[in-house]
Amino acid sequence: MPTLSVYRLHFRAGLHLGVRGVTLEEAAVSLPSDTLFSALVDAWQRLGGPVERWLAPFLQEPPDPPFVLTSAFPFAGAVRFYPMPVDLRGLFAQPEAGKRVKRIAYLSEGLLRRALSGEKLDDWLPPEGPTGPDDPGQSAGLLLQEGKLWLDGETELKQLPQWMHVDPKSRRPRPRAAYPHLEAWKEGRTPRVTIDRISSASNIFHIGHVRFAQECGLWFGVQWRRPAQRIEGTSTTYAESVTAALQFLQDEGLGGDRSVGYGAFTLETGQEGTAREAVSLPDSSPGGMAWLLSRFHPRTPAEIATLQAEGVAYRLVDVAGWLRSPDGPAQRRRRIHLLAEGSWLPAGETVLGGLVDVQPVYENQEGMLSHPVYRSGFGVAVGFTQEANHG
Repeated sequence: MPTLSVYRLHFRAGLHLGVRGVTLEEAAVSLPSDTLFSALVDAWQRLGGPVERWLAPFLQEPPDPPFVLTSAFPFAGAVRFYPMPVDLRGLFAQPEAGKRVKRIAYLSEGLLRRALSGEKLDDWLPPEGPTGPDDPGQSAGLLLQEGKLWLDGETELKQLPQWMHVDPKSRRPRPRAAYPHLEAWKEGRTPRVTIDRISSASNIFHIGHVRFAQECGLWFGVQWRRPAQRIEGTSTTYAESVTAALQFLQDEGLGGDRSVGYGAFTLETGQEGTAREAVSLPDSSPGGMAWLLSRFHPRTPAEIATLQAEGVAYRLVDVAGWLRSPDGPAQRRRRIHLLAEGSWLPAGETVLGGLVDVQPVYENQEGMLSHPVYRSGFGVAVGFTQEANHG
């Protein structure tokens, strides 16, 4: 049973996470696992840590990483959310029911556990049409964030932040129909100005950002394999290095537009800066299917062959952008494609993946960096029980 050490990030100001293929005016809500891994590597390097030694177990053949990461997903109060699966048909007894939940981007941990145990989620489906203020609601499920978040309205409703339960104007408990309109985050745009160096002409543009409400933010899980393993040639363990890197990133920030404070966060920690809590989820069983909680890059022929297996459903994401290195100017990384969170794959040892070198390659060798640039494609997946039938 995979156990994830849970890290919760409370962002102090806005957060800008670029979305590939759209303008700066748009911003994503979740933080991909490959971006998070790169941030840890960069932080460790800036702390003076030996990056090559730190990466050694990730790069050996076959890879033997001390830990792997999920992507970072929203939370509201004590309720953690997970990515909806790429193929919705396995969640419901009636295949057409999936059309009613296309807007939902994340489901709660309670609903995830029900799905992984083989239970169909038809009874937790939200109403098909808009509900009025006096509508008591006919579904056991509940929506937030204009339908993007889906949770178990019977038990998880009580775990939401207190401010969600009381109307600030009337000071009365909110009706159930009001919850879909509550926002765990707000999306906005901030104006910026650039000055032309030659003409001094100004040019206004906008940066998209996300601001989380009180007691809301992003969480991610670390699946430790050997937290006490020491980094080669040092007395520092991988658990200690991850803690140090996260503490460094609190003020350094994550994502873009960090020069104005975006991306800075407060990390909820337990003793000695470690994760405050842990969650155990069902493991994948041989012959079953696995649900990706991270991005994934199939590395071996066996992993690539699984993409042709029966029942597989995946979505590819185009990963490109810019890199930052102390050994040269900012440059565009080589573009790669990764499997997105929520993809369904055959369970077992096939879900491991590896690092991908995205160092740009030029005909003129003088412009090349002196070191490789890696993007993480290590996968984290949870599995369905033997009794589950999602075919």
